[in-house]
Amino acid sequence: MNRFFEENINWNKLAPHSRGEFVFDLENVVLLQKSMELVIEMTLNFVIPYSDIQIMREKLCNDVGGLKKVDFRFRYDDMVMDEHEILEHYMPYLMNGVPELVSIAKTVDSDCIKKEDGCIAIYLLGEESARRFNDSAAASMNKILHDKFGIPVRFIFKNKHEDYHKKIQEQNTQKSEEISRIIKESEEKAAAARQAAEEGRTSVENARNTASNRGGNGARSGSGYQGQSGVSYRRNKYEGPVEGNRILGKPIEGNISEIKTLRDGSRNVVVEGEIFKTDRKDMKNGRTLVILYLTDKTDSICAKMFVSEQKASDIEENIRIGSYVRIKGSCENDSFEKMTVLMTDSIELSDKPKRKDTCERKRVELHAHTKMSQFDGLSEVKDLVNTAKAWGHPAVAVTDHGVVQSFPDAAKAAGSDIKVIYGVEAYLVNDKTDAQGNIDYKSNPSYHIILIAQNPTGLKNLYKLVSLSYLYYYYKRPRIPRSELIKYRDGIIIGSACEAGEVFRTMTAGGSDEDVMRTAEFYDYLEIQPRSNNMFMLEKGMVSSEEELLDYNRRIVSIGEKMNKLVVATCDTHYIEPEDYIYRNIIQAAHGYKDLSDRPSLYLRTTDEMLEEFAYLGADTAEKIVIDNTNAIAEMVEVLQPVPEKKFPPKIEGSEERLRKRCYEKAHSIYGDPLPEPVKKRLDRELESIIGNDYAVMYVAAEMLVQKSLGDGYLVGSRGSVGSSFAATMDGITEVNPLPPHYICPNCKNSEFIENEGYDCGVDMPDKICPVCGTAYKKDGFNIPFETFMGFNGDKEPDIDLNFAGEYQAIAHKYVEEIFGAENVFKAGTISTVKDKTALGYVRKYFEERHAYANKCEMERLALGCTGVRSTTGQHPGGIVIVPEGHEIYEFCPVMHPSEGKVKDIITTHFDYHKIDHNLLKLDILGHDVPSMIRMLQDMTGIEPEDIPLSDEKVNKIFLGCETLDIKVEDYRQKHGTFGIPEFGTSFTRQMLDDTKPDKFSSLVRIAGFSHGTDVWINNAHDFILNGQATMDDAIATRDDIMNYLIEKELPKQDAFTIMERVRKGRGLTNEEVSLMEEHDVPEWYIESCRRIKYMFPKAHAVAYVMMSYRIAYFKVYYPQEFYATYFTMKVDFFNSAVIIKGMDAVTARMDAIKLAGDEASNKEKDEYIIYEVVYEMYARGYEFLPARLGHSKAVQFFVEGGKVRLPFRALEGLGETAAKSLVEEYEKQPFSSIEDMMCRTSVNSSNLDTLRQYEVLEGIPDSDQMNLFSMLG
Repeated sequence: MNRFFEENINWNKLAPHSRGEFVFDLENVVLLQKSMELVIEMTLNFVIPYSDIQIMREKLCNDVGGLKKVDFRFRYDDMVMDEHEILEHYMPYLMNGVPELVSIAKTVDSDCIKKEDGCIAIYLLGEESARRFNDSAAASMNKILHDKFGIPVRFIFKNKHEDYHKKIQEQNTQKSEEISRIIKESEEKAAAARQAAEEGRTSVENARNTASNRGGNGARSGSGYQGQSGVSYRRNKYEGPVEGNRILGKPIEGNISEIKTLRDGSRNVVVEGEIFKTDRKDMKNGRTLVILYLTDKTDSICAKMFVSEQKASDIEENIRIGSYVRIKGSCENDSFEKMTVLMTDSIELSDKPKRKDTCERKRVELHAHTKMSQFDGLSEVKDLVNTAKAWGHPAVAVTDHGVVQSFPDAAKAAGSDIKVIYGVEAYLVNDKTDAQGNIDYKSNPSYHIILIAQNPTGLKNLYKLVSLSYLYYYYKRPRIPRSELIKYRDGIIIGSACEAGEVFRTMTAGGSDEDVMRTAEFYDYLEIQPRSNNMFMLEKGMVSSEEELLDYNRRIVSIGEKMNKLVVATCDTHYIEPEDYIYRNIIQAAHGYKDLSDRPSLYLRTTDEMLEEFAYLGADTAEKIVIDNTNAIAEMVEVLQPVPEKKFPPKIEGSEERLRKRCYEKAHSIYGDPLPEPVKKRLDRELESIIGNDYAVMYVAAEMLVQKSLGDGYLVGSRGSVGSSFAATMDGITEVNPLPPHYICPNCKNSEFIENEGYDCGVDMPDKICPVCGTAYKKDGFNIPFETFMGFNGDKEPDIDLNFAGEYQAIAHKYVEEIFGAENVFKAGTISTVKDKTALGYVRKYFEERHAYANKCEMERLALGCTGVRSTTGQHPGGIVIVPEGHEIYEFCPVMHPSEGKVKDIITTHFDYHKIDHNLLKLDILGHDVPSMIRMLQDMTGIEPEDIPLSDEKVNKIFLGCETLDIKVEDYRQKHGTFGIPEFGTSFTRQMLDDTKPDKFSSLVRIAGFSHGTDVWINNAHDFILNGQATMDDAIATRDDIMNYLIEKELPKQDAFTIMERVRKGRGLTNEEVSLMEEHDVPEWYIESCRRIKYMFPKAHAVAYVMMSYRIAYFKVYYPQEFYATYFTMKVDFFNSAVIIKGMDAVTARMDAIKLAGDEASNKEKDEYIIYEVVYEMYARGYEFLPARLGHSKAVQFFVEGGKVRLPFRALEGLGETAAKSLVEEYEKQPFSSIEDMMCRTSVNSSNLDTLRQYEVLEGIPDSDQMNLFSMLG
C-alpha cells in the first residue's frame, strides 16, 4: 500500500520541498464489507494534493472489485509545510469536505481565495450566497483548520462583485453595453485587490519570520496554539523565570488531585507525580512542545506545554526522569494521543513522599531479590541498596533465585556507605541416587535455601556452587545437591529461607518438633516472614485461618530458642514499594501464573513496619528477630568485593619486548631508519601508554591470532577503534594506518607528511613521484587520533575486535586456548532482559485478560516498570575472557552453560562480560562474511587482496551508478552499481550514495560512519546538509570527528575527549559542555547534532570496513562472474533456484510481485528480493547460471565454469548442507549406479530425491541396480 501512495502522489506539486522531507505512515486499512467502503488511516507531515487523492480513489475503485467508496482519514503530525502551503493544499479538502460547500466547490478556484486583514476571504457570486455560507460553513472551516493544523484563522465569504451589484440596483435600466463596462471595471479592481493582498501576504510572512527568529509566538489564536497532536495548546500567559522550585508559570495553589480522578474538561487542577519519560518537539514557528509523562501510582497522565525555546531548555535542565513535580493545568481530550492530557500552566519541583525508617535501631534485610531473579524480581539492585542506605540500615543482602548476577551492580551502588551481604536463594536437593549411583537431582524434590558468603573463601565457594548448579545439576532450575553444599560450605552462612524451604515444609507436612529440629540442624539460622507473604496458603485451603499461619512463625521462633539458633524476620523482598506489586503480577501473568494477589506482600519494609508486623510475638521477641539477630548475622559477614578491583592481565613471556621490537622493525622497514619525526613521536607515545597500562599482552595475543589466520590464508578485518593505534598497525593487528595523510617511497623510504591541504586520507591525494629516487610514491594515512582508542591519559579501556572469516572463527577460538591454556579461557556471557516492546505486550495482555482499561500513558509507565527483568542468558558472538595463569575463574565470577544450562557444549561467564572486562582480558574474535568472501575471491582469481588499489577510476564509478557494469539490456530497471557490495548494497546506503555522490575514498568512509550510527544521518546530518548548514565533509560522521573538530576549535583536549565519549554513547551534552562549546564558537547546528546522536562508529572501524568493501567492489568490476559466485555462496540460504534458474523475466516478475505486496510481503520474500536485485544485475550484464549437476556442482559453493556460474546442490530448496556434502563426497568416490545406490550411500531423503528429480540432477540414472529380465533376454 505504501508503494501505491508513493507512485500516485505527484511530488512535483509539493515543490520547493524535496521528496526526502515528506513522511507518511499507513496506520490502518479496513474494508467495511457491508457497505463495501475502504477506510484508510494515515499519519503524515504534509498535505497530499487533493487531485491526487481523487485519482487514487478512482484507481482503487476500479482495481478492487465491488468497492464503492474510499474514505481517507488523515492525521497530520509535525508538518513540514508552512501555513501558506497548508492553506493552499488543504482548501480543496475543505471545499469538498464541508457539506454546505460541496455545491460550490467546483466554482471556487485559487483566485477566489485571498488572505485579507488576518482572514481568509472566499469570493462568491451573490451577496445572499456569501451571507448564507458565513452562517452555515465558516465556523466549521475555522474549527477544521484549527483542529487539524493549529492554524487559528477566520474564514469569511464575500460577494465576488459587490460593486457590480450596487450598480445594478442603482441603474436597473442601463443597457447591456453599460453592464459590460462595469464588469470590466470590476475585474480591474479585483486584479488590483489581488495584487495588494499578495503584497500584504508577503509583509505578513516577513513579519511572521521575523517574530520566529526572535523566538516569537508563532500562529496565534488569542488563547492558544494547535500542535500536531490534535489538541489546542494554550500558550502560557506567563512563562516566568526559574525561581527556586518553580520552573514554569506562577506559584501553584490548590488541593492536589489523584490522577485517576481527572477527566476531560477538568479545569485548574493540581497533580503531583514522578516523571518517567520526557519529550520535546521543536516546531517550525519557533515554539517548542514539551511533554512530561508523570505518575502518582494511581494512574499516569501526559502533561503538555507549548513554550519558548529558552523555557524548554529550563525545563530540560531542571526536570529529568525521576523528578517529582507539582503541575497545574486543565485537562483536554487529545485526539492524536487518544486520551486525556493535562495542558500545563505551571510546574514546580516537589518533594517525593517517601517511607522513612524512624526507628532508632535499624534492621537488616537478609532476603531480597532483584531483577536478576528470572521473571520474578522487580527491584533494581541500585534502588534496593539506595533505599536501605537512605533508611540508615547498616547492611542489605542480595539473594536472587539461583544466580548472583546482580553482585557487581550492588557493589557499585553501595560504595563505602553500606555493607552488601552477597548471597543466593538456591535450590537444595538431597543425595538420593538412581540405579546407576548418580544423584537423582531431577526427580528429588528441591527446597529453597539461603546461602550467604561470610568471607572471601565463602564468596569463592559460593561461586563454585552456583557454577556446579548450572554445569551439572540444572533441571528446570539450577540445583545444588546437599553433598556438594557440604563440600563447599566453608565460609558460607546457611539460612532456612521461605515457606518453600526445608524447615517450613517439614512443619506443613505434619512433622513433629523433633522432626523439624532434625531438619533445622543443617542450618545456621532460621527465617520467618510477614503473614501476607504466605496468605496464599489460606486462600488455597492449606491452612484454616490466619492464626494458623502465625502459629507456624511462633513455632519456628520456639524451635530456634530450643536449638540456640538465630531466628530472623525477613521480607523476602521482590519489589521495593507496596504499589509495585502490579509489576510482578504483570510479569508472572505473562508466564502463565494464575494465582496472583491483588495486595502487596513482598515489598521492602522499614524497621517500624516489621516491628509492627511481628508484634504478636511480643515486643521483646519482635525486636530480637527484626533487629538484634539480623544485625548479628550482618556483623558476621566481612566487607567483600564480588569482583576484584584491580586488573588481572594474562601473561605472555616477553610480551612487552616483543611488541616494542615488532613495532619498530616494521616501522623501520616502511619509513626507514631513523624514523621520520611524526612516526617516531606517535609510536613512542603509544607504546609508553600501552605498556605502561599493562596492555602489551592484549596486543601480542591479537597479533598472534592475526598472524595465525594470515598464515592459514585468511585475511582478518579489524573492528572498533583498534585502527586508531599506530602500534596496532605496526604490530600487524590492523592494516588501517592512523597517521596523517602522507607519501612514502617503497624504495628509498623518503616520506612527505601532508598538512592543511584538505585531505582526510592519503588515498585521496594525487599520485606523486619520489623526488629522491624517482619511484612512484605509496599513499597512506587516515588521520585517526590514538586517543579514540585509549584516551589522553591511557584511562580508556581498549578493546581489540577482529573479524575472522566465518569458517575460521572456531579455529581462532581454539588457538586462544593454545596460547593461554584451555582451563583459563571462557566465552563472554551475556544477560538478556525484558525489553520495552515485550514489556508493553505483557501489560496489554494483562489488561485484556482482565477486561480492564488503562490509558496509553499508564500502560507505558507499567511497561517501564517491567523492563530489565532477566529473561535468559547467552554468549557474546565472539567474546573470549581470559583468566591469568595461577588464578581461578571463581575468584572473579561463577561460570555456566548459557540459555539456562541448555547449551551444554559452551561454558560462559555467569556475569555479563561488561561487569568484568575491566579486570580480565577480553578478546573479540568474530566471524564475518567479508573475510570469507575475500578468501573465496582470492582463491578463484589468484589476486592478492592487499595488492588491490584503493583508488581506481572504474571502481570509484560503481558508487555513483552502474556505468562501469557494462549493462547489456535496454530499459535497465536499477540505477545503482553497489548491489551485493558490503556496507553499500542496502537500500539505505544506496540512497545515501544518491544524496551525497561520493567522489573520493574519504567520502565512502564518512558514509560508512553515517550508516552505522544511530540518529547520525537520519534526522541529523542529512537535514543539516540539506538545509545548507553543513556539508558532507564537516557533518559529524564518526566519533573521532567530534574530538578532532573541538580540538581545532581550541577546546581543552580532555574536554573534547569527554564530549566525544558522552555523545557517542547517546548521552547528549551537559549545559556546561554546551557553554564551553559556545565560548569557542562551535556553531549551533553542530551542538544540536551532538544532542541528537544516540550511537557513533569509530573512524578506524569505518575505514577497515570500507577497505574490505572496496576490494570486493574491485572484483565486481574486473572479475564479475567470480564476484557473483562468491556473493551467492554467502547468501545461499535465500537463493530461490526455482525462480532464478528460469531467467531474467521470471526474476523481474517475482520482484514485481514482492514489491506489490509491500509490507505484506513475508520476511523470507524480503530477503529473497535482495538476492533478486543482484541476480537481475548479473543477467543484465550478460552472465548466466549453469544448473546443478552431479560430477560438476560443489556442495555449497557457487563457482565459475566456462564463464558461467554453476549452482551448488545446497542452492536447491530443501537440500541441506549435510545432504549436499554427502552427495558430492560419495559421487567423487564412485558415481552412483542407481538412485537406490545413491539413497543408500548419502544423507539424501525422499523429499530431497523429489527436488533432485525436479531439477533433472538424476537424469539418466536408473532407479534400481536390478537388471530387467527382458533386457537380459535381448
